[in-house]
Amino acid sequence: MVMVILGIVMSTLAMAIVVALRTSPGAEERLDDSRATRALATWLSHDTMSTPPFLPEKAQGGINIDRTATADNNDCGGNGTNLLHLQWIQTTSVNETFVTNYRFTTDGDSGEIKRYSCFLLNTGMFSRPTVQTLTSGLDPTKVPEVTAAQLPSQNVTSITFALIGRSGERVAVQTGSRNLVEFFP
Repeated sequence: MVMVILGIVMSTLAMAIVVALRTSPGAEERLDDSRATRALATWLSHDTMSTPPFLPEKAQGGINIDRTATADNNDCGGNGTNLLHLQWIQTTSVNETFVTNYRFTTDGDSGEIKRYSCFLLNTGMFSRPTVQTLTSGLDPTKVPEVTAAQLPSQNVTSITFALIGRSGERVAVQTGSRNLVEFFP
């Protein structure tokens, strides 16, 4: 009798362990996908708050989601597919033009979004770009979709990144521009 009860308990425990081991990798990939978007959400919010809320890009800055922009015409350079180009000017004792490019690159079996940023004092050449990898673990065959919609009643431009992770999980990262200079002259 003890052997029968022990056999039932052991088979139940074995099945529970097998189920846990099968579901753990999927959960781990989904957790990695969500962690990977944290840096994108942080920097995207910061950059869009600095950018004037209008489309298309104008002389004083703006938002451009032209995917055909190459490394030659995006100020900061960088490899990969252009997803978003942001530009704004801050005037103190000098004019500083800031540029940020979000680009999609592939590295083996993983896609990444990289942030290239540089600046220009008055006139001349842009500074050497700084590069940050904001996401990793994206599906390398699916270039993220970036959409920008202007909300004229609020004078805000909403930007949405639609990402697909290697696990197939879909994530949307959204932010809106509210240039503080417009509110605090």
